[in-house]
Amino acid sequence: MAAAVFAIVMALLVVQSSARPQPDETEDMKMALYNACSVKFPITEEIKNNAKKSIISDDPNFKCFLKCCLEEMSLIDEDGIIDGESTIAMMTDKVKPIAEQVVHNCLKPGQQPKQDGCEAAFNFFYCGLKLSPLTIELLPM
Repeated sequence: MAAAVFAIVMALLVVQSSARPQPDETEDMKMALYNACSVKFPITEEIKNNAKKSIISDDPNFKCFLKCCLEEMSLIDEDGIIDGESTIAMMTDKVKPIAEQVVHNCLKPGQQPKQDGCEAAFNFFYCGLKLSPLTIELLPM
């Protein structure tokens, strides 16, 4: 199942030689990510609804849900290192400025410590939400 979801997500990303999804495809991609990762790491409706309001939970499943989303897009490695430049490159024009701000302020190139991927993903999004509540646009909620 994960391979099929990954293939769907990748197909969405490779539209007309573009590395970024087009605006109308973003919601489909978010839904595919949510469906794939919420099966592996179930999150409650309360956690999901709070996240939409930029209130994120330190629940272990939520942290690993975030990691799963990054893994499905090949944006985090086994050492918990997030690929910031790839994150920026795949964003639509609408959220690219948000992604740039979060990446440049929350990820230090060459200075990311090896850590648990769930913690790394959580820390990345937590830092982003402190910078801008619009960071929530990057999450598949």
